[in-house]
Amino acid sequence: MADAGGAFVTRSFERMLKESSGKKYANLQNALKAYLGLAAAATMTEAGKTLEGSEAEVVLLPLRLAFETKQSKIIEPALDCLHKLISYGHLEGEAGLTGGKNEAMLTELFNMVCRLLILFSYGLGSVVLQVIKVLLTAVASPSYHVHRECLLTAVRTCYNIVLSSKSPVNQATAKATLMQMMNTVFIRMENNTESLTVGQQDGVLMLRTICKLAVKEETDDLSNRTKILSLDLLQGLLEGVSDAFTVNYTFIDFVKAYLCYALLRSCVSPTASVFQMAVNIYTVLLQRFRESLKAEVGVFFSLVVLRSFDNPETPPPHCTSVLKMLEKTCNDPQLLVDIFVNYDCDLESTNLFQQLINSLSRMAQEPPPVEPNANPIVVTQYRFVTGLCIQCLTNVLQSLEAWTKKDGLGPVEMDDPELIQYRTPKRGSKFEMNNVMKIDSEPTDEAKITTQADDFEKAKARKVSMETAVIEFNRKPAEGIKFLLTENLLPNDPKFIARFLHDTPGLNKKQIGDYLGQHGEFQLAVMHAYVDGMNFVGMKFDKALRMFLNGFRLPGEAQKIDRIMEKFAERYCRDNGNLFKNADTAYVLAYAVIMLNTDAHNPQVVTKMTKADFVNINSSTGAEEHAPKELLEEIYDSIVNDEIKLKDENAIGPKHEEKSVLLDVLDVLKLGGASRKAADMKQESENIIKRTQAAFRKTGQKQGVFHKPDHSELARPMLDVCGLALLAAFEVTMERTSDEAWILLCLKAFYTGAGLTTSLGLQNLRNTFVAGLIRFTSLHSAVEMQNKNVEALRALFDLCQNRIDALQSSWKSVLECVSRLEFITTSPFFAVTVGPNQIFREDLLLSLLDLMEKPTEQVFANTVKLPGDVAVEFFSGLCEVSAKELNEVPPRVFSLTKMVEISYYNITRIRMVWGKIWAVLSLHFVAAGSHDDEKIAMYAIDSLRQLAHKYLARSELAKFTFQNDILKPFVVLVRSSKNPTIRALIVDCMIQMTKSKVTSIKSGWKSVFMVFTSAAFDYPEISANAFENVEQVVLEHFEQVMADSFMDCVNCLIAFANNKSQSSARTSLKAIALLRICEERLAEGHIPGGVSRVVAEERGRDQEVAENYWFPMLSGLSELISDPRTEVRNCALEVLFDLLKERGHNFSGPFWKSVFHRILFPIFEDVRREFSYEGKLESKNIWFRETCIVSLRLICDLFSSYYKEVSFLMPELLRLLLDCATQPDQTLASMSMRALTRFTEEGGDQFKVEDWTTLLEHIRDACYATQPKELLDPETMFTFDTSQSSVWTHSGTVTTPGSDQLLMDGYTLKNGEEAAVGAGESAQITGKGGFIGGVMKSILHYRRKSVPPESQSGTTSEEFDDGDDIHSSDEESLALQKVRSKCVIQLLLLSTIESLQKHHWQRFEPSQKLLIMDTLFSLVEFAASYNSDIKLRQRMRKIAGDWPPPSLLRQEAEGTQLYLAMLTLSAMGHEADATTKESKRNWINMGRKSPPPESEKLRQEAERRLMAFYGHVLREIITLQSRPGDTTPTDVYKSLSVRAPVTVKVLKALSTMENRVFEKHLPQFYPYLTRLICCDQLDVRKALGELFLMRLMTLLPEY
Repeated sequence: MADAGGAFVTRSFERMLKESSGKKYANLQNALKAYLGLAAAATMTEAGKTLEGSEAEVVLLPLRLAFETKQSKIIEPALDCLHKLISYGHLEGEAGLTGGKNEAMLTELFNMVCRLLILFSYGLGSVVLQVIKVLLTAVASPSYHVHRECLLTAVRTCYNIVLSSKSPVNQATAKATLMQMMNTVFIRMENNTESLTVGQQDGVLMLRTICKLAVKEETDDLSNRTKILSLDLLQGLLEGVSDAFTVNYTFIDFVKAYLCYALLRSCVSPTASVFQMAVNIYTVLLQRFRESLKAEVGVFFSLVVLRSFDNPETPPPHCTSVLKMLEKTCNDPQLLVDIFVNYDCDLESTNLFQQLINSLSRMAQEPPPVEPNANPIVVTQYRFVTGLCIQCLTNVLQSLEAWTKKDGLGPVEMDDPELIQYRTPKRGSKFEMNNVMKIDSEPTDEAKITTQADDFEKAKARKVSMETAVIEFNRKPAEGIKFLLTENLLPNDPKFIARFLHDTPGLNKKQIGDYLGQHGEFQLAVMHAYVDGMNFVGMKFDKALRMFLNGFRLPGEAQKIDRIMEKFAERYCRDNGNLFKNADTAYVLAYAVIMLNTDAHNPQVVTKMTKADFVNINSSTGAEEHAPKELLEEIYDSIVNDEIKLKDENAIGPKHEEKSVLLDVLDVLKLGGASRKAADMKQESENIIKRTQAAFRKTGQKQGVFHKPDHSELARPMLDVCGLALLAAFEVTMERTSDEAWILLCLKAFYTGAGLTTSLGLQNLRNTFVAGLIRFTSLHSAVEMQNKNVEALRALFDLCQNRIDALQSSWKSVLECVSRLEFITTSPFFAVTVGPNQIFREDLLLSLLDLMEKPTEQVFANTVKLPGDVAVEFFSGLCEVSAKELNEVPPRVFSLTKMVEISYYNITRIRMVWGKIWAVLSLHFVAAGSHDDEKIAMYAIDSLRQLAHKYLARSELAKFTFQNDILKPFVVLVRSSKNPTIRALIVDCMIQMTKSKVTSIKSGWKSVFMVFTSAAFDYPEISANAFENVEQVVLEHFEQVMADSFMDCVNCLIAFANNKSQSSARTSLKAIALLRICEERLAEGHIPGGVSRVVAEERGRDQEVAENYWFPMLSGLSELISDPRTEVRNCALEVLFDLLKERGHNFSGPFWKSVFHRILFPIFEDVRREFSYEGKLESKNIWFRETCIVSLRLICDLFSSYYKEVSFLMPELLRLLLDCATQPDQTLASMSMRALTRFTEEGGDQFKVEDWTTLLEHIRDACYATQPKELLDPETMFTFDTSQSSVWTHSGTVTTPGSDQLLMDGYTLKNGEEAAVGAGESAQITGKGGFIGGVMKSILHYRRKSVPPESQSGTTSEEFDDGDDIHSSDEESLALQKVRSKCVIQLLLLSTIESLQKHHWQRFEPSQKLLIMDTLFSLVEFAASYNSDIKLRQRMRKIAGDWPPPSLLRQEAEGTQLYLAMLTLSAMGHEADATTKESKRNWINMGRKSPPPESEKLRQEAERRLMAFYGHVLREIITLQSRPGDTTPTDVYKSLSVRAPVTVKVLKALSTMENRVFEKHLPQFYPYLTRLICCDQLDVRKALGELFLMRLMTLLPEY
């Protein structure tokens, strides 16, 4: 407080007075005494009081005089007093500011203090420190303001102290004072927001001064130190300003104006210390000012970083400085992302991030010095630089990883709909060609999260496409333009194409000119748009032409130049209309200027064009049209003195990889390449400075927008761009180095890269990182393993433990490493297979053994933590590795064992995931279970059983099939394995599981029964064991089993029933009995969805249930009917038809159809085929007689029982019966016809009219098909193709080969009823040997039951032709047997027809009656034609040899009588009598009141046929009758005897005939009756007498 009260001044003055004793300092003594003598001296310097006027002069005068003494003892207290006066605020004013308060006094005093440094700079340090103290206090004082020149003086003073003082303390103090001064000035500048204030002027002045000092030429050590100090101060300044000041555009403008130039010159300095300071300053700019200095930061990045890396002459210290800077930069995630977004994603900027990574990667891959005597310093520098590069690249990966983990900015889960919101782009948010990013300046946080990463990624993709377009254009312009349009980079508009050619850097000027000169319509439009886009208003002609030609190089073809110059002239004249009268003048002048430019500057042109020549060329036209002479002379001088050049004509062409760069700043790099080795370094630096300054001026005109990215997914495009370069550097380093630090860095990078690419979804890059890490484990070549390979393996295991999701499809390779490691560590030659030599071998062995324990086990234990899809990949890879192990010699089971273990761990996963895992495991277990090594196969099956047993403990809901999927491998194995031991093991596994988990198994029963089904056909021991278990399951656990697997159980039982290898049929019979039990349970409703629960209305569901439940059971029983074991097939037959009869009422019509077509009819499939007589029939005789015949009867009974439901199947049933009836086996045919007869007798009352028609048509077709036509041509019967004799069709008709004509006289078989009737009409044959004669003989012979007529006749073999070829062999006997079978079938058909006539004649419709009569007539006619031909029968007997020849006598006789009976019933009154009773009742039942009209037609037709038949009989006997008195020959008498019985029948029929009919036909019969009076046969005369008695009144003529 004493000092504050002014005591400090008194003490200082008293000390000064004491030291200034003597006359030499009289003035000083007087001034001191004057102050000390004042009474108010104590109050003049009280606290808070400011010295003004005289008071200030009284205090300051002694101080000035003290400074003039040059005595340190006097000056020191004076400086201390001045320091306190300023510090305590007693002095107030503006030093150095013209017109300021106390300006003169304070300025003089301040300058005196600064001049003291000259006296004591090399002297006492205490005075220097006092001076520094006063200067700093003055500058920092809030009342004593130092401005302008005084401020600069203070700066220079401190500079001098730092540079000239020999005291380190003084130097450090002065340097710190300078820094504090700068901070003070710029803080005042920041607080004073008004433009061009004194404070701002001071800051600008100080900044400019320091920047000027920083650009001094480095000619000596002092200049170098000055420059370093200045740069250090600038760095401190940039680091010290606040964050708000970094976006202060006033300050930024001054930084651009002064600091950038100073930094530029420092960047090209060859001095390492200067370059280091430049790097430090650039680091501050990059970290703090990149938002405000976007373009400048980009330029300096190319200059500082890329140039240092790309220039091979860059000194190592320079590279080291840059790398240390980059090490910090690469540790800043935000900085890296900012660089990528604002430069790599901006069309107008270079790819800084990408080039940085590429350069670092290239330097890291530089090969080490290989010379034997290489300089150790060079080797050390190489190692240091390479290590820094690896560290930087590793930092990049770690920064990207940190960026993806930002709080609240993690990757958006794309499967979460609540986090996915797409923002509609606003107008102006699209990426334009010259302004890529126009994102809203203040987007919402939500919009930024959802769109920012996508927008920048699209921008990067667009930039890459644009760079590709530039490359394509420089290669071939048309392809480049096509690429732009194809990729939608530009609209298909000439204006946009022209703008692209004009504004896009990097385009080849020659290619631009060539494209503009094309004559195509679109190219012409582009050229016109290109020229029209330029503004020549007010320009001189030569200047306009220079600007025009600066963008491209004129093509070499004259026509192209002509088009371009013509358009230029037109545009120039439009913009400058008063200069030329027309455009032709401008066109000619433009051509002349081009010629002059070539002539004047081409060294090969010897004779140059003079000014007069140039003027004459352009004055050849009229005076009014050519350009003025003065203008022409001015243009001449301009062109001659300054050649028209392209802007980059003298520049070195860019490297191939730099052609896509779109910023002119990159041209800086072109000056530092290897091609500039001979250039002067100083001149090179000056060129770089000039070009960079030009770039600054260009970029300053359009400052780009700086974006502030914050979305974590931006790391994806960054890593996508640099991933391969990073990976290449790490791989090369790992291959070359043995340095532990480098190895750890590379492995850390592999680890980070694998996890990062996984998080970002870069699958291909992730696979590459993981593959690289796996490759460096070197397990594939254990002999070459080193410690780094062990570390790589350790890193791989760390990755498996900590980033288990990063492997995915690479798990296979990882597991191969684990398998290989296990093989190496367990190999008996382990100790000699690892490591290149004994030195490393022991350590490697211990390391590998250590890794084989816990780390390896942890790989498998951590599978429970894997996501579902990754777990599937893991199991897939493990299965593939295990498959390779099993194929080795000897096979290994390491992976198979681990597979079983981890399956236990993962079996509790959700079923969706476990189902995918099991789909992979099951295939491998099948492959392992099928291994040739029985032990391995058994181990795999046992492991599979354990897994299945554990999984079956989990409950399963209805309709799921997981259990079935688990057990399916057992099914595949039991079916495919050829080893009975394996199959027995599988069956035992199934039995064990069914016994222990019977209550838990649901869908698994399907696979269980499939296994047992396969076992049913296995060895007896296996089969018996399996059936015992199946029997127990069905009997004891039916309700638990059959709910889901009823049909599988049925199929299993059918399989056991079909096992024909059993020594006894006991198992098969038990299986059939169990099938019966299953059927009963099904019918009782114990099976869900059984038929008994289906209502009648649900026929669609009924059909489905029937197909799913009943049909397989019925089909299985049907197959058993063909079993060779009698007891099995009889039991199956009984059960099948019992089941159908008992349950058939629940079946629908469609299902009945399926039953008949797919179950019942196939029983007779073999029978229905035409048999050859080569032993096939005999092998099945037992089955035919014991089963087939019974089956025919049962099927007919079943059909009758359910006739209403199955009536629509009548045609198929009839076809079956008749097919069987027409087979060669007579027993089968007989039983078939009996079954048919029984069927019609029992079920005929249910038949409908159409059913009868169908039945009769089938009978008719069967009669035609079984006619033994071979008898009509005996010699060819043995070559006759039976398969072509008749062909049955579904329509019930018969066709014959070659012709429809049957082998009968005048009879033709046609389809339909009318054809049959017509056949009867045309079949009336007369004459000897005709039909009637044969009929009479046949009847006679049949009644006598004698041998055939040919055996009684006296015909001898001479009656045959000599050329007859007679055969008598075994083959012929077989053919005869077939013919004989046909004859028997004909008799059976006659019997069936007779049965129909007896029982159902009254039910037939007239057309049906006519049909059956026609059929019968055809049958009888064929038999008669054969029987009446004596020679034919003799030939037949000759052919038959020892075998009795076939005979048709019975067919003819019985058929004739039946035919006559039918005709009589139809034509006479018997039909009418019957009609009155039963038939009338039938008609009423059919809805009719009277007989149909067809009945009368039938009667008339029958009457006509009957009368014709009677007439033939009477005429034949009359013909043979002798005249009265003549003797009857013996042979005629025999013929009369044969015909007598038939004649008697005819006469009796005439006696009982209706009067109406008799009278009608009496004229026809009367002549015959009168002649028969003389007949020799008594029976005939007797019958004739009875006729006369009954018909006397009719015979007598009327009067």
